[in-house]
Amino acid sequence: KPFATFEKVDLSNGPKVENQAYGSFFGGDTEIISLKKGWDAVFSGYAGYTGSHQHYTGSSIYQNGGTLGASGVFYKNNFFTGLTANIGASIADASTMYGSEDITMLMTGIASKSGYNWELADSKFIIQPSWLMSYSFVNTFNYHNAAGVGIDAEPLHAIQLVPGLKFIGNLDNGWQPYATIQMVWNLMDDTKFQANNVALPQMSVDPYVQYGVGVQKRWGDRFTGFGQTLIRNGGRNGVALSLGFRWAIGKD
Repeated sequence: KPFATFEKVDLSNGPKVENQAYGSFFGGDTEIISLKKGWDAVFSGYAGYTGSHQHYTGSSIYQNGGTLGASGVFYKNNFFTGLTANIGASIADASTMYGSEDITMLMTGIASKSGYNWELADSKFIIQPSWLMSYSFVNTFNYHNAAGVGIDAEPLHAIQLVPGLKFIGNLDNGWQPYATIQMVWNLMDDTKFQANNVALPQMSVDPYVQYGVGVQKRWGDRFTGFGQTLIRNGGRNGVALSLGFRWAIGKD
């Protein structure tokens, strides 16, 4: 699942940052496992590379890192709920007017998403309301910047709430076009940094809406692919692109 994001983030109490993020995730799913009382489940493991470039007045930061995670999704009739947890690390190379500096970060988090598929016209049209919430922990290790100033950062604890609505079409030839809209709220996401024991302004991301279209295609019982484009407006402004491909291997 490769992805790329091109956006501008107008941080509260901070600069307007141009951000380009990119990477790819790889993983595998178990077969569908039947549970009690009509529930089914699929469990997954995944790993990925993540990279990004942030630019604002006088500063440029390149980041490279990796992520490991696991997830489980549970289904009953038209309802689904999933839970995922991951851990990752990133190394950033920052260039400022004073020179170059290296920054190391450790990240971990959990997320839960639930939804319901409301089927209409013999399942040829589906309305899918959903609710996603997540918690992220990001620790930036203390360091000295290129000017020799000691930077002390408290860990970031961020909560994100995302209600969404998706409209899906089921065509006879296996194509599934869809449109989606989501509202994103970030809570407890204020950053807390000190430079030589002097508190710096706290910065956060304002709420934003993201909407777009995508299409999924099935080829037989083993191959599925999709592409998606999202536009963001509000605290984040730009476009997010993602692709995906799934191949079912093994015997039926």
